[in-house]
Amino acid sequence: MPALAGSELEATEKSMNPNKISTLRGNFSRFIECHGGYAFSLAPGGNAVATSRHPDLQAPAVFFFAHAKRKPRLALRSVCAGLCILLASCTDTKHLYVATTGSDANAGTQGEPFLTIAHADSRARPGYTIHVAPGTYKVAAPSKLSAGILTSMNGTPTERIKFVSDVKWGAKIVFSGTGIAWHSKGAYVDIEGFDITGTGRIGILAEGGNEKITNNFVHDLQVSGGCNGGGGAGIDVWGPVGGAVIDANVVRNIGVQWLAARSCNTVQGIYVANRNNRVSNNVISGVASVGINSWHGATDSTIVNNTIFNSKMGIVIGHGDSGATAAGTSNNYVANNIVYRNGHGITEMGKVGRNNRYADNLVHSNDIDWRVKGAVSGTISADPLFVDYQANGAGDYRLQRTSPASGKGASAHLFLAAPSRSVDGSPTDRGMSEREESPGLAPDKN
Repeated sequence: MPALAGSELEATEKSMNPNKISTLRGNFSRFIECHGGYAFSLAPGGNAVATSRHPDLQAPAVFFFAHAKRKPRLALRSVCAGLCILLASCTDTKHLYVATTGSDANAGTQGEPFLTIAHADSRARPGYTIHVAPGTYKVAAPSKLSAGILTSMNGTPTERIKFVSDVKWGAKIVFSGTGIAWHSKGAYVDIEGFDITGTGRIGILAEGGNEKITNNFVHDLQVSGGCNGGGGAGIDVWGPVGGAVIDANVVRNIGVQWLAARSCNTVQGIYVANRNNRVSNNVISGVASVGINSWHGATDSTIVNNTIFNSKMGIVIGHGDSGATAAGTSNNYVANNIVYRNGHGITEMGKVGRNNRYADNLVHSNDIDWRVKGAVSGTISADPLFVDYQANGAGDYRLQRTSPASGKGASAHLFLAAPSRSVDGSPTDRGMSEREESPGLAPDKN
């Protein structure tokens, strides 16, 4: 089989999928690396024809290749006697890359990254990981329903699509306008490790179902459309499916300009509006309305091991507005949370059903600590003794070893004391819920 590596080619895709018509340029090895699974044969006129047999593509695609540049002695001839020979040399890595120095005309490899997360999403298939390099990604969401980043590809239960900031909080999404920074419509999708801030009303809107939103820093949302401009949230779980996991995020200063007056009811820290969601290990502060609000048709929620302070309300369990049912919200489990120095602590509102349990929470120094009818047990009412409490969210919210909450959580023992210091005085790698560091140690962007 004649060698083709190094030959410069131009390919115009003539796809059976009418939405996939594009021109691609590069050398042979680039096409193998990025696209995988093509059988090459000689076409009339001396051009090569490549037919895609990639299992992840929704429709076969045909590429017609013509020389753009050609090295001596590397004539373009028949390059593959059959599909099996070529497939044996092709590798599908299922990794795509995004960088501020990239271009959406690139191949999406580490060496030739895309520029935008949305374009990487359009090329992803189940099982893909989209790596986003450190840098500032500026996007616009000019109206309340618009999104600076819109992603819609679906993963599967066994092959999720993952968007990962390669350095935690290193990929910074800054959005302008009154809308949404990132609207995720895909099911079985992970969004991990991003720093999100801007003038709009929602940081991450998770609508696809069974999503995981983890280790993000969502902060200083100005909600410039106003308190009644469609509401707002740092992280918002919406849609008919639910099943989200919202874990280990830092949510800070969401409509904080209304906090002192306690005049805004529609801007939340984490907002869940459907069923079977888990909200865990988050640190939430400076929220105009509710730190964690379970509302609309939310039910069967698990809300555990969160720290909420300096907000109008800590946790709300209820049913109301669109999606609410006559039976009300039921089977919610609220445990091992620290709810400290808010206007209200833990509250039931609207239509409330049966079997809502509140276990082993530390609720203290709120104007009103409790307003619930569900079963309450194991409450601690004392100062949590954080390592360094700062109302503005820039402190260290691990627990001192002498904290009344240390080791006193429910069966999972999720209240943890602060770790001992290493020889050089830096924290060891264990914080609340064995996270890498106190999530309150997010870089101060105020």
